[in-house]
Amino acid sequence: MKLLFAYFTDIHGNIDALQAVVDDAIKMGARRFICGGDMIGIGPFTNEVLELLFNLPSVDMVIGNHDEAVLSLKFGLPYPESHFHAKKHHQWIANHLEDRYANKLHKLPRELKFVQENIRFLITHYPFKRGKKESPISEDPFMPIISQPDTKSMHALFGHSLPYDFIGFGHHHIVHDFKIDQTHFVNPGALGCNAQAEARYALVYEEDQKILVEYNSVPYDRTNLFKAYRELQVPDGAFLMKAFHS
Repeated sequence: MKLLFAYFTDIHGNIDALQAVVDDAIKMGARRFICGGDMIGIGPFTNEVLELLFNLPSVDMVIGNHDEAVLSLKFGLPYPESHFHAKKHHQWIANHLEDRYANKLHKLPRELKFVQENIRFLITHYPFKRGKKESPISEDPFMPIISQPDTKSMHALFGHSLPYDFIGFGHHHIVHDFKIDQTHFVNPGALGCNAQAEARYALVYEEDQKILVEYNSVPYDRTNLFKAYRELQVPDGAFLMKAFHS
């Protein structure tokens, strides 16, 4: 059995959760990391998260809706109306986002496609509305979240992508693990947003050209996270702590 990479998504500015996952994955033998988007937004540690990610020895990332919404404010571009409830918070993130990381985020793709060990992989934050894959974030290109996912909904979301053997995604913060024929759909759950003090990720293995996925939850100390929400006066901080961390 060969470990291909560690897969995680939706870090949401939570540096302590990310560090716990990176440390655990390395201990498990991971040498490559893949992130399914939403590295920033919600949590307060924007630059710290991006510094750790961009300095990993081998990492690939796709951009998420929070990342794009923050960048729209950073670069003075139209902001998505659907995210208007989060605009004050996103503006705070954008104000603190360092230019060097903003420029790197801006260059990230929305999809990552590759073949490894003759296995076909697709990584994206979430599927796109028909004809919207290239549309700016202000036009809400991502499909609405399906609240109760199952194999039928995976086919509805990703039916055009079924030639892939592995489809990794995020956006919806709960764990998804579904199979349709040869296609394995994997969302390990949000790394940085969880009711428990645990950071979630997956290890993706290959054995006899078949995919094996191991889901892990790593305990971490949230003291630093909650302290930062309060001391930095993060906009909507009390709501965010309750909604995403309890």
